[in-house]
Amino acid sequence: MTFTPLRFQSALASGGLALMPFVLMQFTFPHSGKIISINDIAGRYDPATVFLVAVLLISTLLHFYLVAKVSTEFLQWRKSGDDMPTFLADPAMNVGIFSPVVALGMSVNVVLGPVAFFIPDFAEAVPALLSFGIYPFALLFLLLLYMTVAVGKTWLFRAGKPVAFNYNWLLDVFAWGMVALAGSGVTMTATDPQVTLAGSLLTLCAISIGLFIYVIKGMYLIVAQMTHGNTPAEPLKPAHFIVVPINCLFAISIFKIAGYTGSSLGVDITALAFASVVILFSLSVFWIALCGVSFRDWFRHQFPKPDFYPSQWGLVCVLVGLEVMAIYSHVSYYPSILFLGFSYLSIAVASMVYAFVFLKFSGFIKPAPVTA
Repeated sequence: MTFTPLRFQSALASGGLALMPFVLMQFTFPHSGKIISINDIAGRYDPATVFLVAVLLISTLLHFYLVAKVSTEFLQWRKSGDDMPTFLADPAMNVGIFSPVVALGMSVNVVLGPVAFFIPDFAEAVPALLSFGIYPFALLFLLLLYMTVAVGKTWLFRAGKPVAFNYNWLLDVFAWGMVALAGSGVTMTATDPQVTLAGSLLTLCAISIGLFIYVIKGMYLIVAQMTHGNTPAEPLKPAHFIVVPINCLFAISIFKIAGYTGSSLGVDITALAFASVVILFSLSVFWIALCGVSFRDWFRHQFPKPDFYPSQWGLVCVLVGLEVMAIYSHVSYYPSILFLGFSYLSIAVASMVYAFVFLKFSGFIKPAPVTA
């Protein structure tokens, strides 16, 4: 199989799956510290809790296994002749290079959440340790900024060559959203005022850059879709759902950073935080309904097939985004048993979808050989 950086989407999806039960427990289970740990649920052996912890453990281990495995493949691919330079020079493909950044950004969130959950002593030390976490976060921010400029040049200056972009083109926006979420986590958890200040500034910059690119690219894609009206190829249809996790990342980043911009920067964005969660949640539901109706035949006839393509991981990310926004809406704005029920259901569905796509990704489920 020819390597592509899009293979990092497998680690991204498993990391998102790990965050789903963690976020649910963090905001709805009582706990003593800033971060919930396994000690806080001692004695709770009801089926729901056992299910949440099982999903959390399996997906966390799988995330780091896939990060290590695909990173090794990436380093080998990078050294293999002209494969990487050729990939980066192609404006129709090179957006995939942002997948490693998205996966590493997810790793930061997995360490701050699921890993801390299973290591109570680490959970207690996380706020102090994040005083040092601002440095790798700043390096990740600068790396993403450099990549955005370098890859963006190939899109803007193409020597007149036409390129048909699809919704995978938003992977750089996804990366900015993931970095913003990691930054908001550093800012929210750190105890050092200087770290809080630096984290707030960098996170606001990441949000601003990401949303600026999102608006421009989003308008281009929608206008192109409406103008040409072409039906996307089967492997590209699930890519439309990337909009949902992107909306979630920016909504939650703004929500989490809002409490710290007022104290560290003197800027009150609580109203914007409310609007971001409500509006982006509503837009995500609308987008899912629109794509679900438009691609219903794909879900019925194509998804059950053993053929794998990277955009299928987006189906897991959709459920991750919706579940996280549902929990934040439940806790902060409108407590409802419907949000909680949806969260448990979405975790179950996401686990099944991930398992099915992973079996195709890993080759356990293979397409039937073509006979002559």
